[in-house]
Amino acid sequence: MTTKEHLSMHDKQIASMRALMKEGIQLVIATRKDMRALLQSQKRTEKNLADLIAALGRGQNGKH
Repeated sequence: MTTKEHLSMHDKQIASMRALMKEGIQLVIATRKDMRALLQSQKRTEKNLADLIAALGRGQNGKH
């Protein structure tokens, strides 16, 4: 294998690694966005549950 062929092979390997890293970074970014959306949804659920528990705790059954 000549030096030129050897360098060409390494260049291809480096290009492949760059492509893999780029895809990995995009996956991490997408996962973070999904996690943020999930966190917001969880906060809304917790607030609604707290409101429901508070309403049930009053025990007035609609009477004033």
